[in-house]
Amino acid sequence: MNDNLSDNDKGLAASLALGKAGKGQKISARTADYLDEQIALSRIQREHLEHTRTLHEENLKLQSKVLRSQHKQLRSQYLHDRMRTVYQSVLSLVALAVLAVIVYGVIDALRDQSVVVNQFQVPPGFAAVGNNGTVVASDFLDQLHILQVATRSQQTSLVVQDAWSNDIKLQVPNLHVTIGDIRRNLNDWLGHEIQINGDVVQQGTQIAFTVRGTGFIAKTFSGAPNTLPALLTSAAEYVYGQAEPYNFANYLEEHDRDADAITLVQEVYPAASARDRPWLMNAWGNGLADLNQNAAAVDKYREALRLNPKFWIAYANLQNAQIQLGEQEAAYQTGLSMEQHARRGSWFGAHMPELYYSNQDQLRMDLPAVHQELVADETAHSGQGTLTNQETQLDAEMLTRMHALRQAVFILQTAPSAGSDHYVMAATHYVQGLMALDQHNYPQAVNELEDVDTMITQFPMLQSDFNSPPQCTLGLAEELAGHPVKADMAIAKGGSFVDCYSFKGDIAAHRGNWLQAQKDYSAAVVLAPSLPQPYESWGLALLRRGDYQNAIIRFQQANQRGPHWCDPLKYWGDALAAQGNYKDAVKKYALAARYTPGWRALELQWGEALDKLGRHSDALMHYHAAQTE
Repeated sequence: MNDNLSDNDKGLAASLALGKAGKGQKISARTADYLDEQIALSRIQREHLEHTRTLHEENLKLQSKVLRSQHKQLRSQYLHDRMRTVYQSVLSLVALAVLAVIVYGVIDALRDQSVVVNQFQVPPGFAAVGNNGTVVASDFLDQLHILQVATRSQQTSLVVQDAWSNDIKLQVPNLHVTIGDIRRNLNDWLGHEIQINGDVVQQGTQIAFTVRGTGFIAKTFSGAPNTLPALLTSAAEYVYGQAEPYNFANYLEEHDRDADAITLVQEVYPAASARDRPWLMNAWGNGLADLNQNAAAVDKYREALRLNPKFWIAYANLQNAQIQLGEQEAAYQTGLSMEQHARRGSWFGAHMPELYYSNQDQLRMDLPAVHQELVADETAHSGQGTLTNQETQLDAEMLTRMHALRQAVFILQTAPSAGSDHYVMAATHYVQGLMALDQHNYPQAVNELEDVDTMITQFPMLQSDFNSPPQCTLGLAEELAGHPVKADMAIAKGGSFVDCYSFKGDIAAHRGNWLQAQKDYSAAVVLAPSLPQPYESWGLALLRRGDYQNAIIRFQQANQRGPHWCDPLKYWGDALAAQGNYKDAVKKYALAARYTPGWRALELQWGEALDKLGRHSDALMHYHAAQTE
């Protein structure tokens, strides 16, 4: 057999040889040897393959074991990395939290202007009966809070707190101090806290209570031991005056202690900051105005505006003083200056309470605006508002002048301090007098307005609480009630005001003295040419005389100066209707209705004009509205 045959050829040859042998043919010894060798080789190959497979399986098992071990190591490393990441994240969050507390504390400290009352020192005998230093300091703190609550002011009050109740027991890691400690330290370092300390000393049968604070000298109040509450009150007033002189001046003025308020301002003004000086000058002006020294008050308000031309409240107070002096045109011009400085109505206008515009809106008879300003101020300040006097009565007056009598009555019925505050009582009688005039109940109007005049006689400072002298309104009511002598006396007491001249014109017209009436109306116009009231009064007198065209001219002039006042528009419509121009009359009535919540006389005239136009169904709606008023 050829040795060059391949293994396959050799196998084939072997198979053929075996096949031939199987058929009885004889094979050679060489072939047999070859076959034996092939068989032996095959056995060896099988053994090699088996050994190779075994080694391969063992190798696979070893690799699998290695992989499992590596997987466990990787998983362990992964979990370790995750735990380390979480730990680092927690540490980062803790660090951020601590940093946030510190940043907040720094910001809070920079803005802090608190009055902090610390524990007082008291004699052992006080502590033995329960009046320890904490209790006495707490009583003092209560007196400070009472003063703050009783003060009506536009200036933000300082926060009054004690020194021992703000300790938050949250421990900062590794520092072993509380958040309260950090906060106090930051406030001491960066803030503007007024720290208050005090001590009570027994001096024989008397006690001496000394209070001292940051930035002002100590002061001692002495008395019998049972007068400690009174001593605490006096000390609280002293501290309040030193810490918040403007607000305390307001408090004094509200409690008829205007001279004390002026003395306080004079004492603290030299050392006051530039920020506080306009406020103090304003308080000085308020005290002078309450004492009916309005000319001097005008000077103080002007000085406040010189110090700060955007000190809005000083504009309003300057207007008040000018009005009390009968300088209503000057007051109106002051209001225009304020509106220009504040950019009223502009997107870039000053952000301030609309209440500061209330004097200007009253002068131009924008009664809906004043009503909204008062409601907003009361809502924002616990129903009390921020004016020195109660705002409820003033709001009732605005509603009455808009002829919304039901709403005005309801407001008066819910007014606070109705039976104890002199202003509230006087203003209530005044509003009820205006209501009676609106309903043509002249005897009732006289009774109410005489009560106002009597109270002003008893308490002269009440006079400055009215923008229009109630005596002039009383004079008109007396005339209409058939009391001409009393009418002249009341008008004479009123002084030189726009309403007084207008009412004098009404009285002269009522008496048939038209020449004198025109002189009085002209005087009112000359006194305040920018105000709508004298034109409206003059136009109404012309309307009653049947001079419709000239009446319309006056109502137009009133409307130009007070576009949101319902009265000139309604009477303008009446004049048009009297001329048979019902179509235009209806338009004027519709405009007037925008500025009154419900005026019975307007609804009736409106309905009649619609009836004349053949619009009976529309007229019925207005007749019904008139019946519900």
